Amino acid sequence: MECEYDIVLNRPVGEDLLEYLEGFKVYVPDRPVSSEELWDIVSRSRVYINWFSHVDKKLLEKKGCLKLIIARSTGYDYIDVENAEKENVCIANQPELINEAVAEFAVGGILAAARMIVHGHLYMPKWGEKGWPTHLRGLIIRGRSVGLLGAGRIGQSIAYKLAGLGAGPFYYYSRSRKPGLEAALGARFLSLEDLFKHSSILVNSLPLTRITKGLVTKELLLKLPYNAIYVNIGRGQTEEPMAIAEAARERPDLYFVLDVHPAEPLPSGDPRYELLDNPHVIMTPHFAGYSDESYLGTTILSFLQAKDYLVKGCVWNPVNKACRMCSSQSIGLDEALSIVRRQLALREIMDLLP
Repeated sequence: MECEYDIVLNRPVGEDLLEYLEGFKVYVPDRPVSSEELWDIVSRSRVYINWFSHVDKKLLEKKGCLKLIIARSTGYDYIDVENAEKENVCIANQPELINEAVAEFAVGGILAAARMIVHGHLYMPKWGEKGWPTHLRGLIIRGRSVGLLGAGRIGQSIAYKLAGLGAGPFYYYSRSRKPGLEAALGARFLSLEDLFKHSSILVNSLPLTRITKGLVTKELLLKLPYNAIYVNIGRGQTEEPMAIAEAARERPDLYFVLDVHPAEPLPSGDPRYELLDNPHVIMTPHFAGYSDESYLGTTILSFLQAKDYLVKGCVWNPVNKACRMCSSQSIGLDEALSIVRRQLALREIMDLLP
């Protein structure tokens, strides 16, 4: 089949970034287009670089030329992977820099929650009137056990960073054993219930699947040790809708760092808003993966991965079996950061020019 485009983007990008796709036929929307109109264009292209647009069975049945969808994100639950597999469409994601941003955010959130930094900041205007904030005593991370609910790249990166702060021992619950994690950190695989029982810091980095939806219940949260810190930087729907609010009411000793939520944006009147005044809680609007480098870098890396596919017929980050995985990733994390930071510096220089 003759294809009109090599690559279709679903959102505009800067002209400087399109230089990475020089030599390929690329469609970039210059105005808002409906999903039907966009998919008509996608069906005439070999690669679709998608940022959070839903792709369902009906669209996939009209795939036309399409062979590859790259999610410009770590998560890809907005793409019907099962039906993509049936239609022999490869799905790849772009987790490298987002994973690093999320892992750093998680560690920062744990430290901020443990030491009550956010609520100390908010207390400043009251200091003179109410005196020293002795109620904002926090916790020390060193020597605290860490549980990973999901031990993929994000979970493992968080574990290694926390190990550098002296945390441990380490436990994990995952769909598969992680020999590298076990060898490097002495991590132990536990049952779901035992993970909650033994983790003073528990990090949920689960993707949303049929199996993980609603996996974290109030009953599991109540099994956490005294003064435990629960972190969710995975997906909010991996928790039962009321689990956090109810556990926080019943266990005021628990700490929570919540970047993801059962509904996003969180609707007005949601019981979670009651937690904002709780000095043991930090909530943020699903922005753990946002940084200058990850925001720009996922675009650049998705372009490079698309080029690899068009030239070599393989991808770095295959999600389904319709993909052929490249024998080695074409670019490492440090090299990716170097490329992205050079691009950011160039943009800053261009902004300063008359």
